Amino acid sequence: MRKIVILLFTMILLTACYSNQETIKATGEGDFWNAQLIYEMTDTDLLHRGGIQYTGDEELLYVTYTVVTDEGGLSGEVEPQEEQTAISFGTGGGNNPPATKDEAIISLNHATVEIKWRTNTGEYEELINFKVN
Repeated sequence: MRKIVILLFTMILLTACYSNQETIKATGEGDFWNAQLIYEMTDTDLLHRGGIQYTGDEELLYVTYTVVTDEGGLSGEVEPQEEQTAISFGTGGGNNPPATKDEAIISLNHATVEIKWRTNTGEYEELINFKVN
Protein backbone atom coordinates (compact mmCIF):
# COMPACT_ATOMS: atom_id res chain seq x y z
CA MET A 1 0.00 0.00 0.00
CA ARG A 2 2.83 2.38 0.81
CA LYS A 3 4.33 1.94 -2.67
CA ILE A 4 1.00 2.82 -4.26
CA VAL A 5 0.72 5.99 -2.19
CA ILE A 6 4.26 7.02 -3.14
CA LEU A 7 3.53 6.31 -6.81
CA LEU A 8 0.32 8.36 -6.72
CA PHE A 9 2.07 11.24 -4.94
CA THR A 10 4.85 11.22 -7.55
CA MET A 11 2.33 11.25 -10.41
CA ILE A 12 0.45 14.18 -8.87
CA LEU A 13 3.69 16.09 -8.34
CA LEU A 14 4.81 15.51 -11.94
CA THR A 15 1.42 16.54 -13.25
CA ALA A 16 1.62 19.75 -11.25
CA CYS A 17 5.05 20.50 -12.67
CA TYR A 18 3.87 20.07 -16.25
CA SER A 19 0.71 22.11 -15.73
CA ASN A 20 2.81 25.31 -15.53
CA GLN A 21 4.44 24.68 -18.91
CA GLU A 22 3.62 27.05 -21.76
CA THR A 23 4.29 26.19 -25.41
CA ILE A 24 4.64 29.07 -27.85
CA LYS A 25 5.22 28.55 -31.58
CA ALA A 26 6.58 31.10 -34.03
CA THR A 27 6.89 30.62 -37.78
CA GLY A 28 8.34 32.55 -40.69
CA GLU A 29 8.39 32.29 -44.46
CA GLY A 30 10.90 33.46 -47.00
CA ASP A 31 11.25 33.02 -50.73
CA PHE A 32 13.18 29.75 -50.39
CA TRP A 33 12.81 28.72 -46.75
CA ASN A 34 10.16 28.20 -44.06
CA ALA A 35 11.21 28.41 -40.41
CA GLN A 36 9.77 27.38 -37.07
CA LEU A 37 10.85 28.13 -33.51
CA ILE A 38 9.08 26.71 -30.46
CA TYR A 39 9.53 27.80 -26.85
CA GLU A 40 8.51 25.50 -24.02
CA MET A 41 8.75 27.43 -20.80
CA THR A 42 8.11 26.88 -17.13
CA ASP A 43 8.69 29.23 -14.22
CA THR A 44 12.37 28.26 -14.11
CA ASP A 45 13.34 26.83 -17.52
CA LEU A 46 13.16 27.66 -21.19
CA LEU A 47 13.57 24.97 -23.84
CA HIS A 48 13.65 25.83 -27.51
CA ARG A 49 13.51 23.72 -30.65
CA GLY A 50 12.77 24.30 -34.28
CA GLY A 51 14.20 24.13 -37.73
CA ILE A 52 14.12 25.26 -41.33
CA GLN A 53 12.66 23.70 -44.48
CA TYR A 54 14.02 24.46 -47.97
CA THR A 55 11.28 25.10 -50.53
CA GLY A 56 13.51 25.66 -53.55
CA ASP A 57 14.13 23.28 -56.44
CA GLU A 58 17.91 22.94 -56.40
CA GLU A 59 19.94 20.40 -54.46
CA LEU A 60 21.45 21.83 -51.29
CA LEU A 61 25.22 21.39 -50.97
CA TYR A 62 25.91 23.40 -47.82
CA VAL A 63 23.76 25.37 -45.35
CA THR A 64 24.54 27.64 -42.41
CA TYR A 65 22.00 29.31 -40.15
CA THR A 66 22.07 31.81 -37.32
CA VAL A 67 19.05 32.31 -35.08
CA VAL A 68 18.95 35.49 -32.99
CA THR A 69 16.49 35.99 -30.11
CA ASP A 70 16.33 38.32 -27.12
CA GLU A 71 17.65 35.41 -25.01
CA GLY A 72 20.70 34.87 -27.22
CA GLY A 73 21.37 32.95 -30.37
CA LEU A 74 22.30 29.68 -31.90
CA SER A 75 23.92 28.68 -35.14
CA GLY A 76 24.86 25.66 -37.13
CA GLU A 77 26.18 24.38 -40.41
CA VAL A 78 25.10 21.34 -42.37
CA GLU A 79 26.19 19.46 -45.45
CA PRO A 80 22.76 18.02 -46.33
CA GLN A 81 22.39 14.45 -47.47
CA GLU A 82 21.08 13.90 -50.98
CA GLU A 83 17.55 15.35 -51.31
CA GLN A 84 17.53 16.55 -47.68
CA THR A 85 15.48 19.74 -47.35
CA ALA A 86 14.71 19.92 -43.59
CA ILE A 87 17.28 21.00 -41.02
CA SER A 88 16.69 20.90 -37.27
CA PHE A 89 18.07 23.46 -34.83
CA GLY A 90 18.09 20.73 -32.22
CA THR A 91 16.85 21.31 -28.68
CA GLY A 92 18.44 23.71 -26.27
CA GLY A 93 17.59 25.53 -23.14
CA GLY A 94 18.55 27.68 -20.28
CA ASN A 95 17.47 28.69 -16.83
CA ASN A 96 16.79 32.35 -17.63
CA PRO A 97 13.39 32.28 -19.35
CA PRO A 98 11.34 35.37 -20.10
CA ALA A 99 9.38 36.35 -16.99
CA THR A 100 5.97 35.94 -18.62
CA LYS A 101 4.32 34.36 -21.62
CA ASP A 102 3.82 37.84 -23.08
CA GLU A 103 7.56 38.54 -22.83
CA ALA A 104 8.29 35.24 -24.58
CA ILE A 105 5.89 36.18 -27.39
CA ILE A 106 7.59 39.57 -27.75
CA SER A 107 10.98 37.85 -27.88
CA LEU A 108 9.84 35.40 -30.55
CA ASN A 109 8.30 38.23 -32.58
CA HIS A 110 11.75 39.90 -32.60
CA ALA A 111 13.60 36.68 -33.48
CA THR A 112 15.23 36.14 -36.88
CA VAL A 113 17.06 33.39 -38.70
CA GLU A 114 19.70 34.15 -41.31
CA ILE A 115 20.22 31.28 -43.73
CA LYS A 116 23.10 31.00 -46.18
CA TRP A 117 23.24 28.10 -48.63
CA ARG A 118 25.12 26.82 -51.62
CA THR A 119 23.78 24.91 -54.62
CA ASN A 120 25.35 23.94 -57.93
CA THR A 121 24.36 27.33 -59.36
CA GLY A 122 25.66 29.64 -56.64
CA GLU A 123 25.55 30.93 -53.08
CA TYR A 124 22.47 32.56 -51.60
CA GLU A 125 21.18 34.01 -48.36
CA GLU A 126 17.84 34.86 -46.83
CA LEU A 127 16.72 36.53 -43.60
CA ILE A 128 13.43 35.38 -42.07
CA ASN A 129 11.53 37.11 -39.27
CA PHE A 130 9.58 34.93 -36.88
CA LYS A 131 5.99 35.71 -35.92
CA VAL A 132 3.86 34.07 -33.22
CA ASN A 133 0.61 32.98 -34.85
